[in-house]
Amino acid sequence: MDRRARIDRHWWRAVAFTAALALLVGLAARPGDHVFALVLLATAAAGFGFFYLLFAGGLHFAVALANGLAVYATLFAFFTESNFPGIRRPVSYLGFVLPVAAFLAAAWRHRAALAGLVASERLRETAHFPRLLAWLVPLLAIGAASFALPELALGAATEEAAFLAAMALIAAVVAAAARDVVAFLLDASLLFEAFFARIRRLLIPAFAFLTLYSILVIVFACLYRLADEAIAGPLLSFAGQPREMTFAEALYFSVVTLSTIGYGDVVPHAPAARALASIEAILGVLLLLFGFAEIMSASRGRDDR
Repeated sequence: MDRRARIDRHWWRAVAFTAALALLVGLAARPGDHVFALVLLATAAAGFGFFYLLFAGGLHFAVALANGLAVYATLFAFFTESNFPGIRRPVSYLGFVLPVAAFLAAAWRHRAALAGLVASERLRETAHFPRLLAWLVPLLAIGAASFALPELALGAATEEAAFLAAMALIAAVVAAAARDVVAFLLDASLLFEAFFARIRRLLIPAFAFLTLYSILVIVFACLYRLADEAIAGPLLSFAGQPREMTFAEALYFSVVTLSTIGYGDVVPHAPAARALASIEAILGVLLLLFGFAEIMSASRGRDDR
C-alpha cells in the first residue's frame, strides 16, 4: 500500500511538472493563441500518459520528456513564424501534432525493444552519442531548406502544402529514429536524476550561503534607509532623479549591489551611499568566492564518503 502511494505521489508530481511546463511554453511561444497552448498540453499529456503506461518512468523521465516537448514547441513556433507566417492556425496545429503522433506510433510498434532499453537503467556509452543524435541531422536539413520558402512568395494554399510536407518529413524521420529518441530521453532522465541527487546533497551548504546572503541584503538595506534619513539630501538617484527612497527600493538596491549586477536604474548620489555600496560590493564578491568554495568542499566531502 505504501509503495502504491509512493508511485502515485511521484506520478502526480511528474504530471504537474509536465503540464506546467507545457502551458508555460505554449502561452509564451505564441501569445494570444491559447488553442496552441491547449494543443501542446494535450500532446504532452498523451506523450506522458503513453510512456507512463509503457513503463513507470517517474519524475526524472517526465522532466526529460517535458523538456523535449518544450524544445520542440519553441522551435516549432520559431519555424512557423519565420518560414510559414501565412498558414492558418488549424493547419499549424495539425503540423505540430504530426511528428509527435508518428513518434508515439513508432514507439508503440517497438514497445518490446523499448521495454528492454528502459530496463537497463544505465547511460549509453559516450561513443554512441553521435549515433543517438544522428536523427537531428535530417531535421536540421529540413528546417534549413524551409528558410528559402518565404523568398519564393508562395500562395497561401501552396505555403500550407509545403508546411504540411515539411512536417510529414519530420514525422517520418522521428518515427524511423524512435528507438534512438527514446534512448536519448532516457539518458537525459538519468542525468536529471543524478543532477537532482547532487542538488539534495548540496541543500545544507547552499541554504547556509543564502541565509548569510539574505542577512547582508537586509543589513545594508537598513543602513541605506537609515543613512537616507540621517543625511541631508537624497542618498540615491532613481532614473537620474535624486529623491528619498522607500524600504522596498533600499532592498532592491541592496540586492543589485551585493550581486554586483549594477543595472544603473538606481545609483548612489551622496558620498555616503557610494561608500556603503563599495563595501557591500566587496563583501558580495568575497561571499560569492568563499560560499562557492564551501559548497564545492562540502560536495567533495560527501562524494568521498
